[in-house]
Order: sequence, then C-alpha cells, then structure tokens
Amino acid sequence: MKPLSLRWQMTLWYGAAVAVSLLITGVALILVARHVLAERMDHSLREELREISLELAMSQSETEFQEAANARFFHHDIYEFAIFFPDGRPVFLSAGLQQLKATDVPEKKFTDEIQTLQAQLPVGSRMLLAGWTRSSQFGRVVALSATSLQPVMEEAQRLQSIISVVFPAALVIALSGGYWLSGRALNPVRSLAVAAGSMSIHSMHQRVPVSNPHDEVGSLATTFNALLGRLETAVAEIRRFTADASHEIRTPLAAIRLEAELALSRNRSETDYRQALGVIVDEVSRLGQLADQLLDLSRHDAGLRRTNPEPVRLSDVLQQCVQQMAAFARTRNVPVTLHCEDSLMTTGDPLSLQQAFSNLLENAIKYTNSGGTVSISCRQLHQDLWIDVVDTGIGIEADHIPRLFERFYRVDPSRTLSNGGAGLGLAIARANISACGGEIAISSQPEAGTHVSVRLPALSVQATATVFEHQPFAAPATEQTQDARSIISPDDRGYSESRV
Repeated sequence: MKPLSLRWQMTLWYGAAVAVSLLITGVALILVARHVLAERMDHSLREELREISLELAMSQSETEFQEAANARFFHHDIYEFAIFFPDGRPVFLSAGLQQLKATDVPEKKFTDEIQTLQAQLPVGSRMLLAGWTRSSQFGRVVALSATSLQPVMEEAQRLQSIISVVFPAALVIALSGGYWLSGRALNPVRSLAVAAGSMSIHSMHQRVPVSNPHDEVGSLATTFNALLGRLETAVAEIRRFTADASHEIRTPLAAIRLEAELALSRNRSETDYRQALGVIVDEVSRLGQLADQLLDLSRHDAGLRRTNPEPVRLSDVLQQCVQQMAAFARTRNVPVTLHCEDSLMTTGDPLSLQQAFSNLLENAIKYTNSGGTVSISCRQLHQDLWIDVVDTGIGIEADHIPRLFERFYRVDPSRTLSNGGAGLGLAIARANISACGGEIAISSQPEAGTHVSVRLPALSVQATATVFEHQPFAAPATEQTQDARSIISPDDRGYSESRV
C-alpha cells in the first residue's frame, strides 16, 4: 500500500481532531439540553403543585374545593392533577386523569416535602409526577401533579436529528478546509523541494527564495541555503585542490618526459645518460614527496591517521628538527638558535610533531635572506606550552596570512614544486599540531620577518595521562627564555634530509 502524502496525513489528522471535537460537543449538547429541559419541567411541575395545594388550603369544604379546582385545574395546558384521600378515594381528577386510580401511582410514601418520580401511567405516555401530603379543612390528602415526558424526549430527538445532519456537513467542510490549509502550508516546502531538485553541482550558486525567515519553513529554507553555501565552498575547494594537484604533478612529469626524449633523440655518452637519469630521479623524488604529503592530508581529512599520544620531551623533538635543517641553514647562511628547557613535556605523536616543526623551520629558513636569523623559543604558561618560531626574513603581506594554511597556496604564485615546494607544508603542520591537541597562528610584517606561535598542552614530568585543554587561542607576547639549548650556525652541524 502506497503511503499517504504529508498533505493527506495532515488533512486526515485535522479531520479526525474535528470529528472527535464535534462528537464530544454533540453528546454534551444533547445531555445538557435534556438536563435543562428536565430541570425546567420539574420546576414548573412543582409550581403547579403548589398552586393547587394553595387552593386546597383556602377551601372550607370538599365541595368548595372541587368547584374551585374544576374551574381552574380541570383543563390546564400540559399539566394534570389528582387529589386522593389516604385510603385511595379520589377528591379531584383533572381531565387527563379521569381514569386514574390511586393504585396506579407507584407505591411511594409521600411526605410534607415535594417528591418527584417518573412513572408509566395507564392513562398515557410516561409521565413525571410530583406529590406531597397536605392538610385541609376536610382532612389530610395526597396532592399530585403530572406532565408527560414526551415533549422532553421530542426536543432531545429533534436536537439529535439536527446534530446528525450538521455533524457530517461540518466534517466535510473541515476536511476540505484542512486539505486547502495543508496545501497552503506545504507550498513553501514544495517550492523548496522543486528548487533543491533542480540544483546540481554546476548550479551550487543558486539559493532558495525565503519569503519569511522567521517561520518554521523560512528557517528551514535559511538553513538549506546555508548548507548550499558550505557545499559550494567545499566543491570550490575540491575543484581548486584537483586543479592545483594536477598542475603540481604535471610539472615534474613534463620534466621527466623532456629529459627522456632528449636522451633518446640521439646517441649520447654515458655521462649524459647519467645526468639525464639524475634529473629524472630528482623529479620522481619530488613526485613521491608530493604523493606522501597528499596521502597524509587525505588521512587527516578521513580521520584515518590515528595518533598515539605519549609523553614527549619538547626539547628532543625540536633538537632533531634543528639538526635536520642544519645543512639547509648553512647553505642559506642563516643561523638557527634553539632555546628550550629539558623539563618541558607535552603529549602527542613525536613523528607528527617533528614533521610539523620541520616544515615551520624550513619555511623560516627558506624565506630569510642570507645573514638573517631564525630563533626557536619555548616556555610554559599555566597548562600550555608556547613554541615561537621567529625569523628576520622577507615577511608576508597581511592579505595573504588568512590563506597561508590552504593547500597549494603560495604567496609567490610563480613558485613550483621544483623551486618552492607544493604549498602543503603549513597545511600538514596545522593538521599534525591539531591532532596533538594544539593550535598554530602566524603574524608577519613585510621586510620585518614572521612570527609563528604554536600552543601545545603541557604535561608535567611525573604525569602519565594525556591532558588536553582547549581554550580560545591567542598567542602571548614573546618572552626571553632561560637557557640556550643549542645554537646552530651555517657551518656547525651535519645535514639530515628533510621530508618537506
């Protein structure tokens, strides 16, 4: 069975609610009407009984009473009257009760208080009786007044008939109105569905019109538009990433093909072939390096790169990074200084941290002119460790800083994989530091150098558990740290090849 549409579901629920409301209202109305009519009839019946009892009290003899009663109560609209002596002998009977006997009245001991009861008398339909005992000049008697219940039942039946006609008509009107109202209420949802169905990856710039952003449907449309905006940004990032990756890969492939074609164009000496093969090996190494970086970032994005947090001595990681960059610093004539106490401990993956700081240190050396300096300092503030990588290099324009951590982004677009890296170093550094519970920020001034601040969670030497405390990131002012851990000048240490 095909499920009902939302419009029909809303209509049926609305109709069911109206039907239940009408049914309850109708039943309550009938019951209330019957009660009101019965109360009114009972009150009138008691009043008529008091009227004839007053006449009974004023009469001086039975004959006088009978004459007065025949004149006033023998024919009295819908009410009938009967007066009996306690032994059952009748004193007065109105026109409708001429055949009534005292024994026809249900056995009930009437008192000085008016009492009512319903009875099926042989003289007619079911009737409502009111009676009491009264004293008179000719003895004690039982006075009765009676009226038929047929009018009450007819009124109730008439009301029930009206409700039975009005109920289906009201239900049909409610269902029609509910169907129309649900259609109007769902029109914006239908428009939203049509707009969403017409969109594709090539039309992510389109947005759903929002007539009223403050109602539920408007809020849904606003949220949907925000989702489209995020998807548009993600698609643009994927396209840019694909284009940049293709460009970075095409350049070394073109160099490899060119070297191979030149080598095969004519017979060459062994030295020429070795040179060509050396160029090919260099380009293949760069391709492998790019592939490793892309793989690392893909694993970070997919959550597949699991770090095993462990206590890490920060000075050891930074010392290895400095040694790794020593030869590069020597060729650039850029001294590197490291200030870090042995007691500073953090938690994270040592290899990830080493890769991140190596990338930062390589960038600092690469963009510092000959004779400039690069310094690394560490300090602890409360539960955080702060690592500052400061260079006196060429600096970065303020417009570029927000995009420095984007993949394949380079301040100088003329640089390629062969002369300036792929633009993935900072992206990998941020991913690795984030995986270790830290954060990174960059500030720079053109021709005044660059300052990179890294925050990592601190761990005491005795601690064995990982403690991460994420707080709003703001790099504190750089301070002079205590002891110089090491100083590397261009001619000090041996060379260890960097992965970046």
